[in-house]
Amino acid sequence: MTPEVLRQAAITLFGERGWMSRLSEALGVDRSSVSRWFAGLPVPGPVAAAVEAWLVIYRLTGRRPGEFDELGPAPDPFNDPSGDA
Repeated sequence: MTPEVLRQAAITLFGERGWMSRLSEALGVDRSSVSRWFAGLPVPGPVAAAVEAWLVIYRLTGRRPGEFDELGPAPDPFNDPSGDA
C-alpha cells in the first residue's frame, strides 16, 4: 500500500480533518508511526490489510472503525432459536 493510497483510505474512513490521529488510534499505534509511513517507510502488511478490510466494511455497511462495536455479537448459526438454521 502506497502512502497516497493509505491517505485516501484514511480520508474516506475518518474524514478530511484529523484523519491521521484517528487512523493511529484505530490501529492502536503511535501517531509518529503513521507519520513515518507517509515519510517513506513501508506500510506494514497487517496495517494495509486492516485498512483494506475497513474500506470493504465501510462500503458494505456505511460503518467506520469505532462503530463496529455497535453492531453487537454475530449470531451463532449453530444455535439458532428460530430453527431456521
